[in-house]
Amino acid sequence: MLKLNPKLAAGSSSSSASFLLPKSSPLSRSAAVVCSASQDNNTAAASASPLQAFSAALALSSILLSAAPLPAAADISGLTPCKDSKQFAKREKQSLKKLESSLKLYAPDSAPALAIKATMEKTKRRFDNYGKQGLLCGSDGLPHLIVSGDQRHWGEFVTPGVLFLYIAGWIGWVGRSYLIAISGEKKPAMKEIIIDVPLATGLIFRGFSWPVAAYREFINGDLVVKDV
Repeated sequence: MLKLNPKLAAGSSSSSASFLLPKSSPLSRSAAVVCSASQDNNTAAASASPLQAFSAALALSSILLSAAPLPAAADISGLTPCKDSKQFAKREKQSLKKLESSLKLYAPDSAPALAIKATMEKTKRRFDNYGKQGLLCGSDGLPHLIVSGDQRHWGEFVTPGVLFLYIAGWIGWVGRSYLIAISGEKKPAMKEIIIDVPLATGLIFRGFSWPVAAYREFINGDLVVKDV
């Protein structure tokens, strides 16, 4: 049995491979060109994919930001936005019609006519503001206030309510401070009848921060009189 030398076998295989596909053959050159071209395409695609994704995200965000918001719809059963209510528009026409009929009874430049014209302008402005502020109207055409605590309707009840409580507390705090200030006088009842204007004026400006002052007196125990 004959054994071949590994070196000779390797040499013969390489020579046979070179014999089958020479280095200078057109097939080898085309294969090299195709491989290099495919690598370039893969590199370009890999580098372009992040850029395309960024461009798509930028375009989508631009569309979302530039899109017009949807108009607010009535979220309370039985109520519709006043600007879309036919009964609300009818009430506006009726109010203006009554004023116009009264206007015909006076001379154009008379004082009553000017007063009626001013009232007509106020009426138009009031109805226009009701429609712009997003108030909801019922089947009677009148605006309805939403007092359920919904944040979308805070401007109808919560904000005016808090403002009313603040002003009422301001007035009460100033009156309380005035009574405390004159309690040490010889005749405090006279200063209740004839107000000490300089003293009252100073207390009015000081009462601007009455919530802070009330809290401070509550902490110190001076807000209420102790039971004797």
